[in-house]
Amino acid sequence: MNHDAHPSLTCSTRDAASLLGISVRTAQLWVEDGRLRAWKTPGGHRRILVESVDRLLDEQRRAGVVEDRPFGILLLRENDEERAGLQKQLRHALSMCTISTAASGFEGLIRIGETPPDVLIIDLGVTGLDFFRMIHSLAGHVREKAMRVVVLLASGADRATVSARLPDGIMLVDPPVDGAELAALVWGLLRHPPRVAAAGVGVVPLPAAQAQAAAR
Repeated sequence: MNHDAHPSLTCSTRDAASLLGISVRTAQLWVEDGRLRAWKTPGGHRRILVESVDRLLDEQRRAGVVEDRPFGILLLRENDEERAGLQKQLRHALSMCTISTAASGFEGLIRIGETPPDVLIIDLGVTGLDFFRMIHSLAGHVREKAMRVVVLLASGADRATVSARLPDGIMLVDPPVDGAELAALVWGLLRHPPRVAAAGVGVVPLPAAQAQAAAR
């Protein structure tokens, strides 16, 4: 952290979050993993370097303009209340993305067929379909642009067992789901282009902070 930064070249965490269209908590996480550079005043207040905010704004603009569309995220959760709450949190933290939802595996597959999302966030054990077969089918469908997949584990699920049954490159998130941390994880996936394997799911090396959030 730079303790000699001039005050006029810095802004508050809240101001940085507002400029970037993310939540204050997400901005704090981005400071912790080094995406936003910051220092603390003698009084203990965190100040964000405007230069690092401008850099991320430029990345957002370039990312959104390249394909002339925002990033697409599909959230597949069967519980109506949980789905609506998480969608609201993701929209607040990832205003540069389009957050769509699906309430069932069948609806999710239809939406993916119509417009493949950049990131699929899906509950473990979606009813009515063979979950693991569905994920393997999606991973085996070769596409021009890899789709990142984040699986939200159910309470009591054995992480090692689930991971062993999934293709490489699938991110697992333990309950309870923290919307801000999930948003930071998703943004990290979007910012770091995946290595596209033979299958259609990308394999993404994550920064340490994001890997820890996903492994909690």
